[in-house]
Amino acid sequence: MKCLSYALLLAIYTLTPFVAELPAQDATPESIARRQFNQVFVKVIMPVTARTPKQAGPVIESWVAEQLKQLGESEYFAVTNWVPVCDGLLSDDEVDNRVWGGSLGNASFCPVGGDLPERKDGRVLVSVVGWSPGAVEARVTLADEPGTRAVEPALGYSASGVKRQVQGEKPMAYVAILIGPPPQEGHTAMPNRQNKAVNGSRR
Repeated sequence: MKCLSYALLLAIYTLTPFVAELPAQDATPESIARRQFNQVFVKVIMPVTARTPKQAGPVIESWVAEQLKQLGESEYFAVTNWVPVCDGLLSDDEVDNRVWGGSLGNASFCPVGGDLPERKDGRVLVSVVGWSPGAVEARVTLADEPGTRAVEPALGYSASGVKRQVQGEKPMAYVAILIGPPPQEGHTAMPNRQNKAVNGSRR
């Protein structure tokens, strides 16, 4: 037993200088860039229609409700909580940008996904597309600053990329967008998961 303790102490004594001389691992440019990116969160909101009758869902914040009112929408409900749209600008990222699976009671829609196609000059392009085979999309360029927020209608697009909406027809959906600060060191945005409606009160 005494010999075993001596051998263990000798091994520790021998390895300590070697470990102390190992260089500290520097952060890679990719990991630094990832920490510096502001996070983008989206929430899917459906208008009340014959196909999508009003139902309980996650909380809709007062600023979202105010912007929906300005867009002429009076009845609506959320089908997701705030979902992070991961930044796919880094080649080593495994990005899962599913925002919503499209199931809503008896109604069924194409899955909805998010993307950040461009980030430059202090602005970020946010795209949330799905709902129907016709590529209905909420698309907006925002200031890439924490606290920036917007509500965008999901509309069809022509082949030339111009929004098209039939007079008097409601958008398929709305997307609330919120820019948050970069994740704190050691933390990353939660990976995207299928969001299901959760009962909650509106304020």
